[in-house]
Amino acid sequence: MSSLFESLTRLVFILLLCGRAADAEVRIASLNIAVKHDSKMLEEIRNQPDLRKADVLLLQEVVDGPSEHVTGEIASALGLEFFVFAPAFQMKPQYAEGLAILSRYRLGPTDAIRLPRNNLHIGTTPRIALAATVSSPMGEIRVINTHLDDRINEADERRQLAPIWEDASRFIGACVIGGDFNSGNFWWAAHLIPVPGLQRQSAMLRREMARRGFATPLGSGAATFHILGLKLDWIYVRNLIAAGSGVTPIRFSDHNAVWVTVRAR
Repeated sequence: MSSLFESLTRLVFILLLCGRAADAEVRIASLNIAVKHDSKMLEEIRNQPDLRKADVLLLQEVVDGPSEHVTGEIASALGLEFFVFAPAFQMKPQYAEGLAILSRYRLGPTDAIRLPRNNLHIGTTPRIALAATVSSPMGEIRVINTHLDDRINEADERRQLAPIWEDASRFIGACVIGGDFNSGNFWWAAHLIPVPGLQRQSAMLRREMARRGFATPLGSGAATFHILGLKLDWIYVRNLIAAGSGVTPIRFSDHNAVWVTVRAR
């Protein structure tokens, strides 16, 4: 009899967990902070409701080092317990610029993914993606934060995205790819001269993501870059339902924040 009672108790517990997972929502946000770090930046982040609601925050252009703890300070300001920073390149011996993932939930395996390098003639820097497995209430979500080169054309963008898609393909479950894709609708001559209207990188990105099972609810709405009304920042989801999304104006950066709320399928 006790064995039957224990079995029924376990079954009820599992059903309750499944119910909570089905009802759970996770908000994922992304922001290029434009290498800014001062008290005004922290104050705006702390007082921004859309960022405070984020359960997972992807940051690009973070400058961190042994004498500064930018990632940790932003995490503390938002009440996010878990975080990881990965350097893309050294700026000075003691400082590096890179990517960060901040999370309300425990982070599992993390990987810094080196992306193919483009010779931009001016301003060439190494690029990476930062991937982590988030133990969310709805189960594990593979989250990949990225920052692609600007001033590249579609072939180079596909080449730079290839290692990101490869990492995502190794994870069968829910997956999110977000960050600054620099998806301006220009064709670049010699990586220096923009010619408007000859290619639409944002449309190419949607097509290529769709081929791999990813979609974004951020196709319409406000611009994410303060200059020329460009949409450079995106969040794509796979095996998840997008329950809400938006673009949040940010004053201290030249980018606005983007966010998507997801549910289990």
